[in-house]
Amino acid sequence: MEQDQQDYKSFLGGDQSGFERLVLRYKDGLIQFINRYVRDLYQSEDLAQDVFVEVLLHPERFREGTSFKTYIYTIGHHKAVDHIRKNARLTYVGTYEEAGEGRQPEVLMQEELLLEEKVIKEEEKRILYHAIAKLKAEYGNALYLIDIAGLSYADTAKVLKKSEGQVKILIYRARKKLKQKLVEEEKNAL
Repeated sequence: MEQDQQDYKSFLGGDQSGFERLVLRYKDGLIQFINRYVRDLYQSEDLAQDVFVEVLLHPERFREGTSFKTYIYTIGHHKAVDHIRKNARLTYVGTYEEAGEGRQPEVLMQEELLLEEKVIKEEEKRILYHAIAKLKAEYGNALYLIDIAGLSYADTAKVLKKSEGQVKILIYRARKKLKQKLVEEEKNAL
């Protein structure tokens, strides 16, 4: 948070590199957070860019002493909700990169092992995200903010416009439901 404050102050002083560091630090997490709402990666990227444009155009709105991450996630939440209101039907489209051809057999074997590890990790992540997606939206959003984005309970409460106590209860219930969903999916897989 201290680094964020320094980067923001340098941005206010006219140093664009301070703003660039903030964007690089938070853009990926913000895109993932917005994507939890809109379920369209390309649209999520556009909305995240809109968040940073808003920060760039209205630097006076950020209050010193607050978390920059919480600030942009709050703006992201509003942008996502506005987008959903404007667009009733949204779909998620994923893409996969194709592997190159014509490589040496040893290199191909190493790449296959790395690919296998990546596929396993991606499958575990997919199972987790799939289970989270089956939860009520408020459970999934709270879990994402706390466990994936790494926000504090206080910051999550600000983003979701709830009290810190409500967020703690929400997280407790969400984790309990998530555990049930994962156990159910494991039973169904067997």
